[in-house]
Amino acid sequence: MRTAGVYLIFAAVALRGAVTFSDESQFGAVLGLLAAYGLLLFAKTWIIHRQSSDLFRSQYSQLIYLFLQSTLVIGLLIVSTYEDFFALLFVPLSLDAVSFFGRRLGFMGIAVFSLALTSAMLFSDEGQLFGLAMGGLYSGMCFLFGGYAHQVQKAEAAHDQNQRMFNELQTAHRQLQSYADQVASLAVEQERNRLARDLHDSVTQTVFSMNLAAQSARLLLDKDPLRTSGQLLRLEELAANALSEIQSLVTQLRPRSMAEEGLPAALRRMIDERQARDGLQVSLEMHGEEKLSEAVAAALYSITQEALTNVAKHSGAREATVRLNLDADKSCLEIEDRGLGFDPQAALNQRGHLGLAGMSERAREIGWSLSVESRHGRGTRIRVMQNQPRGPE
Repeated sequence: MRTAGVYLIFAAVALRGAVTFSDESQFGAVLGLLAAYGLLLFAKTWIIHRQSSDLFRSQYSQLIYLFLQSTLVIGLLIVSTYEDFFALLFVPLSLDAVSFFGRRLGFMGIAVFSLALTSAMLFSDEGQLFGLAMGGLYSGMCFLFGGYAHQVQKAEAAHDQNQRMFNELQTAHRQLQSYADQVASLAVEQERNRLARDLHDSVTQTVFSMNLAAQSARLLLDKDPLRTSGQLLRLEELAANALSEIQSLVTQLRPRSMAEEGLPAALRRMIDERQARDGLQVSLEMHGEEKLSEAVAAALYSITQEALTNVAKHSGAREATVRLNLDADKSCLEIEDRGLGFDPQAALNQRGHLGLAGMSERAREIGWSLSVESRHGRGTRIRVMQNQPRGPE
């Protein structure tokens, strides 16, 4: 639109000049100067819009263009005995001055244009007062259009900046999406590792015992049929245990939402299921009402489940205590039994033994710490505590 406006100004001035001087001796000179102005104007527009040349990329070339055009306009004013409407041709030059050199240098150029056209108009046949008035009028128009060019520059710069920011945001969005996909893949891999660990610690060992019981029953079938029934009963018991452990793993894979029922309710439900399945008597002690995130609640639930499984399978005890303290900044979870006990250090050095590695890993994932206190014949206490945030150093 700006280019169209410039062409309309030139066309109007050229048409009026042709009509005004058609019967005058200056017609040829006026027509030649207008043609030269128009050719330079069209050439500049064509070169800049198509960016097919470096001609207008240097300020030196831009300065030469403005000098030539302003010289042609002054020439028109002189040849036409100072017809004021030719001063309108300084308006496109004012737009170009600000576009080429920016606000400060551009307005300095407009000031030069204003001084030149006002000085020329002082020689008008209408008198110096008329020339001064017309010079002020056209100078104001030049500064007005220069201000418009400056605002257009600011708008274009803001548009370019917004486009760059949009492109950067798109790039950042793609990176975040990639990171999210990586995190999701890592979470799936961690869950696979945990499931493999749980299968190794529970179901795999039970199935191995079933295999031994089946082999013993097969060997005793011909030699001592009476003892075979005992092995078959043992095999039946191991199969029931394996089924129970598989059901427990499936429950872990599809737990109820902690956001819906909360950790205390989930622990009560798990304790009831444990008593019905294993006959393990578990007392639950709870203090405080601090709300936990779903991720933290799910991790504490899984740790409690694994710890109670160890009590039922390895401690020799039929009773256990779960203590949940939900006080602000002092939250902790304890699972304690009075069973056989073991050497915690030796157990931690054995990969996967008693599920301690898995419980410790779950605690680290939520920013908590796990400790094990146990001695042979003195029972076991597993404590999971919320890590305190570091203070300012």
